[in-house]
Amino acid sequence: MQRTGQGRKTQGIERRQFLKTLASAGFAARYLSNPAGLLFAQAGALSQNAKELVTANTDFFVRNHFATPKISDEAWRLEIGGLVSKPMKLSYSDLLLMPSVRHPSTLECAGNTSGGSGVGTAAWSGLPLGDVLQQAGLKPGATTVVFHGADSGEGEGVPPGTHFARAISLEKAMEPATLLAYEMNGEPLPAEHGYPLRALVPGWYGMDSVKWLTRIEVLDQPFKGYFQDVKYVALGANGASRPLTSIQVNSKFLRPSEGEEIRVKTYRAEGVAWAGGRKIARVEVRVASGAWQPANLLASSTALIWSRWSYEWQVPGSGRYTLEVRATDEDGRSQSEVRDPDRKDPYELNTPHGVTVVVP
Repeated sequence: MQRTGQGRKTQGIERRQFLKTLASAGFAARYLSNPAGLLFAQAGALSQNAKELVTANTDFFVRNHFATPKISDEAWRLEIGGLVSKPMKLSYSDLLLMPSVRHPSTLECAGNTSGGSGVGTAAWSGLPLGDVLQQAGLKPGATTVVFHGADSGEGEGVPPGTHFARAISLEKAMEPATLLAYEMNGEPLPAEHGYPLRALVPGWYGMDSVKWLTRIEVLDQPFKGYFQDVKYVALGANGASRPLTSIQVNSKFLRPSEGEEIRVKTYRAEGVAWAGGRKIARVEVRVASGAWQPANLLASSTALIWSRWSYEWQVPGSGRYTLEVRATDEDGRSQSEVRDPDRKDPYELNTPHGVTVVVP
C-alpha cells in the first residue's frame, strides 16, 4: 500500500486544481494512467508483462439503483456522526489534504451472473476509513458503520424517498484496505462511479462500496434499511436469510468468446479468477464435460484482486465444443457445479463459466 499524500495545504490545493483541470481538459486518463506501475487495459485484454489486469474506467461495470446525482464538490460535505466524540464535517478539499493510499481491488456486483461483466479491478486512491473514524473518536459500544449515499428515488419496490444506504461491521471498517475513495485508476471518480467520494470495501460485494457518500453513521446496533434487510440478502427455501458480505470464489474466460471460431491446433484460453479476501489456489478447465484439467496461474495469487490464468487447449477435430472453468481458493472452497436449489435469491451466482466454440 503506497502512501501518496503529504498533508500540506498548498500542495493539496494545487493537486486538486491540477486534477480538476486535467479532467475537464480530457487529459487525466493519459497523464495519470499509470501512477502505480499498473497496466490499464480493457477487460478483454491480457498482457504477460502486467502485474495486474486493471479495467479501464470506461469499461468498468455500473450498477446503480437510482439516477446519478449531480454533486458540486464545492458545496458537497461528508458528515461523520453517531457514536463518535468529535463529529466531523469534511469538504472535498479537506479530503485531498489528508494523507492518502492507493491500491488495486476487485469489485463484483452481488447479482453478477457466471461469466458476466459485473466484475472489474481498479486502482483506488483515498483515505483509510479507520484513520478518519479514529480522528472522530469512536465511543465505547460502537459495532456498526453505516454509509449513506446521495442517490434516492423509487422503483424496484423501494419505498418513496429512500436513499441508498448500507452498513458494515466496525471490524471491517477498521481494516487498512477499507477506503474513502476519491480516485479511480489515477483519475477523479467518474460521476457514475460515485464522484466525489465513495466507500471502497475490498473483498465484499459491490453494494457495500456505497457511492456518492454524504454521511457516515456509527451505531451500537445493527442497521435497519431497505437495502440492508430486503435487498442483498441470501434467502433459503425455509425463509431463513443471511446478509451478503464476502465475495465467493469465481472465475471467467476472457478468451475464447461465445461462438468464436477456432482455427489453430493449439489454442491459448485465458481468463481471471477471484475470491474476495482470499487467494486463488488453483484454476481448472474442462472441455466437452471431460475431466477437469489444471490451468496455469500466470502470477502469484494475491488476495483482494483477481488472478490471471491460461490453459493450452489441444484442439481436436472439427465440431462444437464447450469449455468450462472453475477456481478454488486457499481455503479449499470451489465453484459448485450447480446452483443450490434451496436458494431463492439472485445473488452469489458462481457456477463454472462455460463458452461454446466452433472448430470448422
